[in-house]
Amino acid sequence: MQECWLPKHKNGFLMSPDPISDLTKIETGLPLAVSKELEEIASKLPNLISSNEIRKTLQDIKTFDLSPLRNADDSRIVERAFQIYAHLANAYVWCEEDNPTDHIPEGVAVPLVELAKIVERPPIIPYASTALSNFERIDPKGEIVVENLRCIQKLIDIQDESWFHLIHVEIEAHAGSISQACILATLAIEQNDTKNIEAELLRIPRAFNKMITTFKRMFEKCSPDIYFHTLRPYLFGFTDIVYIGVEEFKGKPQTYRGESGAQSTVIPAIQAFLGLRHEKGGLTEHLEIMKAYMPKPHRELLNNVDQRKIRDFIITCKKGELVDAYNSCLQGLFKFRSLHLKMAHAYVAQKVSNPIGTGGTEFMRWLKQLRDETEKQYI
Repeated sequence: MQECWLPKHKNGFLMSPDPISDLTKIETGLPLAVSKELEEIASKLPNLISSNEIRKTLQDIKTFDLSPLRNADDSRIVERAFQIYAHLANAYVWCEEDNPTDHIPEGVAVPLVELAKIVERPPIIPYASTALSNFERIDPKGEIVVENLRCIQKLIDIQDESWFHLIHVEIEAHAGSISQACILATLAIEQNDTKNIEAELLRIPRAFNKMITTFKRMFEKCSPDIYFHTLRPYLFGFTDIVYIGVEEFKGKPQTYRGESGAQSTVIPAIQAFLGLRHEKGGLTEHLEIMKAYMPKPHRELLNNVDQRKIRDFIITCKKGELVDAYNSCLQGLFKFRSLHLKMAHAYVAQKVSNPIGTGGTEFMRWLKQLRDETEKQYI
């Protein structure tokens, strides 16, 4: 069981307890020398990239035996190891944007695939590793807000990179109360408790307002130009990449989607709880594929949501205050998706002729579709 990924009221879908930032400071089951070498490479990653030494370094790295981690008592240990190797893999492939490689060396590929099996996600950087488990509180007892956070793992080690990821972390924390409200509203329906249903639904737009306020702060310390030219290239997916030494792949090239906000469980969960439907097609297929990149407990939650319970109850009940409360939730979602569309335009779309995002989709067209279809489903 991946307990660290069970949704919490205050943390939402963030890793909880907070992520492990250094494997050398805890008992992992691995030899201490192995943990030290992994953490040393992880900390030096930005310098190795900037000095053009990353490929040579990773070609020479030993293929460590990580099998002891299969029985780790704390799943955060495995997640930290996976986070390291996934960043190494993306760095190796994309460190020369004009000369991406067609393979990942054995010392990275074999452990990464083994760890991917344990965490049950593809062997590439996912959103879970760049945001959901990539934060450390400066004041351990303080709130999960960007000023009290630092990134654990970096690729280029500049302010813009950390700010980009940590803004997402704070948004995820604000969203925690939304999932809780949806769950409690669903339980209240079983008791026909309209007062509590309304109260829980009204918590959702308030949380959206906090998420939106945080999202707007992205511009403060993350330049669209710097994001586009320095961080974004490392987050793309892999197309026909050979994982050297991975027996089960038998030398066949592998293809995986890149890191994307579509791998966050927040909006899909809200959408599911509120019973929203989107037109089937390439977008909905992509969003289904993105579930594989989410932590397993998040996927399970999405699969177990009764997607019509809240909406059908509101429609059947026909109480004006409940309808208003439900529509205010959709309005919050509409505003958030509108802002997401604006951000995607500022940080990516206006800079490219190719409309494909890091996750491999025509993101602007589909973000607009999601926003517009949300607005059409007011009761």
